[in-house]
Amino acid sequence: MFYKPILIITASFLLELYAGKFKYKMHPLNIMGSIAFLLEKRFNSISISNSNSKPTTVFISGILFNLAVIFTITLLYSVILLTSFAFYPLLFYILSVYVMASFMSTGGLRYEALKIYGILKSKKINEARKELSSLVGRDTCKLNESEISRAAIESVSENTGDGIGSVIFYFALGSILGYILKTLLLSGQITLSATVFFGVLSAVIYKSVNLLDSLVGYRNDKYEKFGKFSARLDDVLNFIPFRITSFFMLLSVIILSITLNSNKSKKHYFPAEALKSWIKFRKSHPSPNGGQLESTAAGALRIKLGGINFYGGIIHERPVIGFNDYGYADKENIAYAVRIMETTSALLVIFYAALTFVCIFYLHVFFVR
Repeated sequence: MFYKPILIITASFLLELYAGKFKYKMHPLNIMGSIAFLLEKRFNSISISNSNSKPTTVFISGILFNLAVIFTITLLYSVILLTSFAFYPLLFYILSVYVMASFMSTGGLRYEALKIYGILKSKKINEARKELSSLVGRDTCKLNESEISRAAIESVSENTGDGIGSVIFYFALGSILGYILKTLLLSGQITLSATVFFGVLSAVIYKSVNLLDSLVGYRNDKYEKFGKFSARLDDVLNFIPFRITSFFMLLSVIILSITLNSNKSKKHYFPAEALKSWIKFRKSHPSPNGGQLESTAAGALRIKLGGINFYGGIIHERPVIGFNDYGYADKENIAYAVRIMETTSALLVIFYAALTFVCIFYLHVFFVR
């Protein structure tokens, strides 16, 4: 009972770490995206078709869309998991690992970022711009090497939060709540592993919200009102886990500075700067959460992040994250940022696995005694 969530977290992380670079049409996130896209057309067309729709009506339509997508996707995963357990319990655990791995992004991010790094080393700037477009939403066709590097580092840093930290956070939370639910309400009379089942469903709900933010959470004419609830809900769900992730990112910078800064004249990681940058710039971001990680990465590498981006040809100016004496990002910083992301991810897996075990163990002692 105690070890199952730990095995799921660890196995999922390792699976994605080594297989995350593979892409295919039937990926769970693609299926979830298709469901969201179909429902978005349905709900948003209602408000768009009525030229007299008030902003409040569009906003309410966006709320209903968000809830409909979350309910549909959660119901789908519930049916799949329960059916697999009824058919063959081992299949249930295999599917749980597969689903959780599909929600993580450490391996995929490492592959995509290092691919861009390798292309930049080969001085193929146009190819690097093309590859970057699969990693970020901004316009990439006119970016220079430094701007490409900055965009890759920003993506790696922020996705350390929603691609690993928040996913495991909600799996751990769901596992703990699942144990309480099974013990108190079901009296342990079912054979289903409630810790794993509710852990996966909790991660499903989070990833659905995160997906909706990336789909409709934009400040433009089409989604300003319709996607506002989706964007704000994503901010709320990421609030706590992003701050936990920023702590472990700082810890990873300390570890890397000790293990890799062997040559004092060529330091690559700066823990003190990471802390100062986090204190100064953690709120210098359009998102209430993204700055937590980008500010830490900027200080850790002593580079400037943020600034001017273009989306659909329209300029978007963000505050610069980083002190005046910091340099601009270069291709080597991409590799250093990936190493920070990998170390942070490993620390998060260890932390949440241990936390889940301890919580369930003491809950077991409390309820069973």
